[in-house]
Amino acid sequence: MPATLTAARHFSTAVAETEKVIIMGAAGRDFHDFITYWSTKPNTEVKAITETQIPGIDNRVFPKELCRNDKNGNLYPKGIQIYPEDSLEDLIRQTKATTCALAYSDLPYNVVGSLASRVNAAGCKFVQLSPESTMVESTKPMIAVCASRTGVGKSQTTRYIANYFKDKGLKVAVIRHPMPYDKDLLSQAVQRYETVEDMDKYHCTIEEREEYWKHIVDGNLLFAGVDYPAILREAEKEADGTLSLEGCAAVSVQKLKTHFV
Repeated sequence: MPATLTAARHFSTAVAETEKVIIMGAAGRDFHDFITYWSTKPNTEVKAITETQIPGIDNRVFPKELCRNDKNGNLYPKGIQIYPEDSLEDLIRQTKATTCALAYSDLPYNVVGSLASRVNAAGCKFVQLSPESTMVESTKPMIAVCASRTGVGKSQTTRYIANYFKDKGLKVAVIRHPMPYDKDLLSQAVQRYETVEDMDKYHCTIEEREEYWKHIVDGNLLFAGVDYPAILREAEKEADGTLSLEGCAAVSVQKLKTHFV
């Protein structure tokens, strides 16, 4: 048998190796990237999620109910364990991971380079998903208010834009950058804030209250949480024509009509 035909037959019967992934995050884009991309990517299994930046957000479990098990053959029947980023090298060895995906922001280039070097030295490839890979299309017109880091005035800008459209007679739904810090992530999957009491309902931290209460007292309907495809669908039910996305470069949620930076 000719060598070329033998090679072709061998290729056609080869089984693709499973890509074993560790997602490196900070309770934001990491969850979104998993839900919108990694959870249903063929021949892929996420072995762990690591967390940093925010105290107390590691040592949790990403719930099985949010793992898209109905679309991936029940690949995550127990959910996904979340670990501190400090244990990254040990996790790579223990899980035999082949890929580490960076999924959080507020990082200078030298820190990103250092993380990439740690991953490569441990035998993994280092990747970061493009925004296009994780976007969810909205049925309503959108405005995005984004920045490359925290503390530059996104909240104030969002409230100004929301008030502008409310003065035009439109009902605005504000979709907030995720801050799911509670131990029970399932209870935070889709959060809807209309009254100050809703912040108690979702066990909001001081940081969350600082960001949310001004929207609430201004009469803005606010959404946040973990599952942003589901959050967007809920917000669309209550917004007349304009949704305002408030967040930073850490999460890419929607395909947008207008984008303010």
